[in-house]
Amino acid sequence: MFATLHCIALRTVRYSDSRSIVSAWSAERGYVAFAMPAGNGREARRRRALTMPLSVFEGEVDIKPGHDVLSMRDLKASKVNIGVASDPAKLAVALFLAETLERLLRDSQPDRGLWDFIAESVDALNLLSGRATANFHLWFLYRLTALMGLEPDTATWSRDACFDMRGGRWTATPPLNGEWLSADEARSVHTLSRLTLRNISLIRLSREQRNAMTDGILRYLSIHVGRLGPMQSLDIVRELF
Repeated sequence: MFATLHCIALRTVRYSDSRSIVSAWSAERGYVAFAMPAGNGREARRRRALTMPLSVFEGEVDIKPGHDVLSMRDLKASKVNIGVASDPAKLAVALFLAETLERLLRDSQPDRGLWDFIAESVDALNLLSGRATANFHLWFLYRLTALMGLEPDTATWSRDACFDMRGGRWTATPPLNGEWLSADEARSVHTLSRLTLRNISLIRLSREQRNAMTDGILRYLSIHVGRLGPMQSLDIVRELF
């Protein structure tokens, strides 16, 4: 049975000399993987361009019970990501976020709200520049915690409180679980909660601050969703920004 899937590309892995496996987040079925011809021919190059990290595309998928890897035909772009594809900094951000999403969503079910957020975020990244691009992944990952039901409870924030990483809240004293941030570090979480697409170009952060925030969010997600493990794209983002 064939069905149309609307997808956001996450990762492509070479499976053999003739095949690659593309993982994606689909609006209809959640996390999916499908086989794609590899090689250097015209069609193979076209498909690779359409399935670059965070590219939004659609196609007809042959759904067969018991098959984890699907086959897709009539692949076409749903959106044009010229801004990302032509900007090395934006492409690095897209690679990092796609790799993070691939690990976070691997066992997830369909969530149209989450799919819409990611697709709309790709549109936003296409149009950003300068400091906004450097801060974009911080805004994205923090907003992702809300959509996954993990957003910190900002109602408990106070300037001198520490942050309980497991409880997702600020506390007057360090929690016994050992997973917490000091008051100085916890203020960064509050800063993240205030980021919007309107103000991310206005927030001035040093590379050290930005990297500390990135590490903190990934640690928070790892605690609540499962260990993300080392990511090659993270090193590139840390060097760039």
